[in-house]
Amino acid sequence: MASTTVKSVELGEYRVNYASEGSGPTMIMLHGSDKREDWKVWQPLIELSKEYTLVMPDLVGFGHSTIPPETPDYKVQARVLHEMMERLGIQKAIFVGTSWGGQVALEVAINWPQSVEDLILISSTYDKSQLLKLKSVKKPALIIWAEDDLVAQLKAGYLLRDSIGTARLEVLGAVAKNPHYDFTIAHKLERYRKDVIISLMRGFLSAPGEKIAEPPELEPELKGMAMKEEKEEKS
Repeated sequence: MASTTVKSVELGEYRVNYASEGSGPTMIMLHGSDKREDWKVWQPLIELSKEYTLVMPDLVGFGHSTIPPETPDYKVQARVLHEMMERLGIQKAIFVGTSWGGQVALEVAINWPQSVEDLILISSTYDKSQLLKLKSVKKPALIIWAEDDLVAQLKAGYLLRDSIGTARLEVLGAVAKNPHYDFTIAHKLERYRKDVIISLMRGFLSAPGEKIAEPPELEPELKGMAMKEEKEEKS
């Protein structure tokens, strides 16, 4: 496996620090909004560099990128990322985002769909204004959630899946079983469920169009209601 290279690129008023590793199709990986986060949150998934060129930026306001007085919102972050792609000569990429990074990835897909090959969202946040625009994106998407995530709750995963329309939702079992974990443990899936995350990503990316061909999954209580109604109709 190649060693990680860290560089920076000047984009108008902002300097974006980014790490890259590997070869193959480009995968842009976006971290969350915790001020302690930077590109290194993706180190547990670095073995994906065997198949992909991983490009892992520090979003503006984080890590070694420009730290302005106020952190730019997800719309500005998306614009900066698109400019970074143009500067680096990246025409199209797989976008992977965790937490707020997923929200930024969604904004790139909404505004520059030609730049996005596929989407992978891990416990992603979103803005309500984005939901109505996601149907037009039409990009295969893998959404990964933990059933006990208290930061981005599971219902948000269902909502994103249904809003995108071309998405597959994978729900992982309870993560926060260890009493030493804090309540955000499920929100850091790339760290604590790295093996299953890598497996799900590789499986999805092997045939994205096929992987989204699934019937809508109902939440257990809704599924129970549907079965009860069907039984009553037959009787």
